[in-house]
Amino acid sequence: MKNLGLYIHIPFCVKKCDYCDFYSLCHNYELEVEYINALCSHIKAEAHLYKDYNFDTIFIGGGTPSVLNLESFEKLVNCIKKHLKLTQGGEFTIEANPGTLSREKLECYRKNGINRLSIGLQSTSNKELAVLGRIHTFDEFGESYYLARECGFDNISVDIMYGLPNQALDDFKKTLDHVCEFNPEHISAYCLKIEENTPFGKRQDSLSLPSDEEEYEMYMTLCSILNKKGWSQYEISNFSKENRRSNHNLKYWQSEEYIGFGPSAHSFFNGKRYFYSKDIKQYIKQANNGNVVRISEDEEGKTHIDKMDEYVLLKLRLSDGISPAEFEQRFGKSFLSEYPNIEKYIKSDHVSIKNGFYSFTPKGFFVSNYILTDILHF
Repeated sequence: MKNLGLYIHIPFCVKKCDYCDFYSLCHNYELEVEYINALCSHIKAEAHLYKDYNFDTIFIGGGTPSVLNLESFEKLVNCIKKHLKLTQGGEFTIEANPGTLSREKLECYRKNGINRLSIGLQSTSNKELAVLGRIHTFDEFGESYYLARECGFDNISVDIMYGLPNQALDDFKKTLDHVCEFNPEHISAYCLKIEENTPFGKRQDSLSLPSDEEEYEMYMTLCSILNKKGWSQYEISNFSKENRRSNHNLKYWQSEEYIGFGPSAHSFFNGKRYFYSKDIKQYIKQANNGNVVRISEDEEGKTHIDKMDEYVLLKLRLSDGISPAEFEQRFGKSFLSEYPNIEKYIKSDHVSIKNGFYSFTPKGFFVSNYILTDILHF
């Protein structure tokens, strides 16, 4: 029986952060109840499509899923367990923010099978947290983290950010050092990107952001420190202890299939990619009517070259990189014949070859968008 990943989008937040471009809206209990009912109706209606599949990873993301009332959370999980086949002991993650967790919630998560927690910290500086529009302090993160440990979570991921307004290298080093002291199993570190339709985007000209050179120093420091302290880099922005990679996110990067439910959620199933519109009211109405409209990403219009480029783009996000032999087996083409420009980046130490696999070095990861533009066909 084949495996699938399952993504559930919970589009509610206590407050939307100033940099966030994900689909989310302020939490409203009445809307939450209405949404969870619609979500369950959608899962039930589509369950027959996946009767020959096991779901070996589940990721409840957002938004801030930890704002959900426990009654809503348990209704959702019970629906998933009732209508979909789950792999025993599979990875089951929920995203959470400090300030929204409690012992009661964490114990409920554990009781219902969640075995991985992804906590959004972003910075250990209260000043930087305030600039980002976060609802919590560093102390509140610590309280949530240790409470999660007490409740039995032995697989915790922590999100941090760099390249923040007025942030210097030493400021970022402090965040890194503090996070390492907590010793989470997984760390995700993202460079701040200013998105157009966000509060940051609207006042971009007034933000004092680090230069490209300063961001480069922060990224190389990140890779160096985490490697020395026991976290291995396995993706551009992700580092883990041994056997603690995010199995769910690996599905995306390894071109494996997954199903998404909820407004803005994406899916890749039977070789086709599709998503749902970013409109919770429309989603609820369609789910209640038994007809949630899939928006196709036009897989049928993709050429063989498009599919090769997509595969290379995703695989090169991973430190494991690309095997030319696997590429040729999959596409019937020579990797180096199709992507000859990659060789010049070996000479410049942006790409390395290990055991026959081509992969970015940390230096290459930082400028990966530039390199990919040069080597891919588009």
